[in-house]
Amino acid sequence: MKALFQRNGAWADIMASHPVRPVEVEVITKMLACGTPLMGSREFHCSNADCTHHQFVHQSCNGRRCPTCGKKATDLWIATMMARLPDTPCQHGTFTLPDTLWPLFEANRWLLGALAADNLL
Repeated sequence: MKALFQRNGAWADIMASHPVRPVEVEVITKMLACGTPLMGSREFHCSNADCTHHQFVHQSCNGRRCPTCGKKATDLWIATMMARLPDTPCQHGTFTLPDTLWPLFEANRWLLGALAADNLL
């Protein structure tokens, strides 16, 4: 996506020919600067004083709408959710309770977790 906005001045053409909201300008500008010296850089070098090797690593924008940074955030969220959810072949289930049991589960919310984890005796 970044390449599409950069190719042949496409982003400048869009801004000149279409009404663009300030938030859109901010998001696209951030995305275009992501991973470039415009976002800032860090210099890494060997701990050996005689070594002359060094490398600059450009900062990312950490934007949710950036294709690179947003994907990292999505992957991290998926990994977190997969670790929280029980290991089961089912991906979706619907469970209903008789309305006479609602007050019991409202007062003891932990029972819902135990019920879902199949730990309820």
